[in-house]
Amino acid sequence: MILSHIGYYSLLLGFVISASLLVYSIFCLKKNNQNINQNIFSLLFIQFFTVVISFISLVYSFVISDFSNATVYNNSHSTKPIFYKITGTWGNHEGSLLLWLLVLTLFIFLFIIFSKKQPIKYRFLSIFFQQIIISGFFLFLLLTSNPFNFLFPVPNEGLGLNPILQDPALAIHPPILYLGYVGSSIIFSASLASLVQNNINREWAIHIKKWIQIAWFFLTIGILLGSIWAYYELGWGGFWFWDHK
Repeated sequence: MILSHIGYYSLLLGFVISASLLVYSIFCLKKNNQNINQNIFSLLFIQFFTVVISFISLVYSFVISDFSNATVYNNSHSTKPIFYKITGTWGNHEGSLLLWLLVLTLFIFLFIIFSKKQPIKYRFLSIFFQQIIISGFFLFLLLTSNPFNFLFPVPNEGLGLNPILQDPALAIHPPILYLGYVGSSIIFSASLASLVQNNINREWAIHIKKWIQIAWFFLTIGILLGSIWAYYELGWGGFWFWDHK
């Protein structure tokens, strides 16, 4: 139960930091700061760290079969192999959204570190737009999809993981896919920042191309793994309902 408290309050702290980064980035833009000071780096790191703590808390709750956690109860069982206990963390709606948030905060942190040669206003605007997305996901998790809801009385056993998700390919497919799919959000935020500044040029294209290649690489591997799993799990001609859309 203590793990759920740690995970939940880490998310809450992360949201506060995200809101602070939104306000602080606007403040720095208005003051025409010429450098991104250590406060920004510290806040971005702490934000990422809070999500890491929250995610680890959920993973460990699955590992020790803490059925006081509703997410663990609904998606795990004490007799599951440790591999599927761990991967069950993101084999559900709440856990996958937490993984989504983890990737969002990771990419903005890395982006600011590796974009030191870019214009200051561009970097501040990228932080601002990315934090809008991150804040939205923090709120979504905290208000509607909390992965740390309690159950009382505590059940003796969980319901188990969906059988079709108990596959090595699918276990590693979501994290890799998210690195590409969710990682593309930084391209979106950076593009908005450049559009606002009317700064679409060759130098910017060279800079953003590296981030596009990283996202495409992980997205390609993730789709490949997912398609392999879908082929032998669903059989030839199998498809998901969203293929009709």
